[in-house]
Amino acid sequence: MNTGKKDLARRVAYLGATGVVLTESVVGSYWDVARIPYVREVFDRLEYPMYFATMLGVAKAAAVAAIVLPGHPRAEEWAYAGLTFVYGGAAVSHLAAGDESKAAIGPLVFAGLSLASWGLRPPSGRRNPLALLRRSAA
Repeated sequence: MNTGKKDLARRVAYLGATGVVLTESVVGSYWDVARIPYVREVFDRLEYPMYFATMLGVAKAAAVAAIVLPGHPRAEEWAYAGLTFVYGGAAVSHLAAGDESKAAIGPLVFAGLSLASWGLRPPSGRRNPLALLRRSAA
């Protein structure tokens, strides 16, 4: 495969993984902060206090901002690490609480996509997924 096709495939993979992670993080952030019934049910089953949902929701929103806003590579690194811990921790929490193993699959997929997005990032200075999306459309 020539270099141009490899670059395009890498960009598409990055945008796909990043799009899914950012969408899940934005929706999850809202759900956590709003404490929708599903979140209340899961937190009750895991025996987590509801204020933890607010902390997770704010952290997810901050991670999205750090990934999307250019010029803060250290914050971006921490955001990816944080999302990986959030989703990996969710998987472990489900297993530790005695949920069926299939309950851990979704969080593990999002942890994997977070790592994939991090690993596929373009070089520093060209990482904003929204700018890459605009360039691809042009």
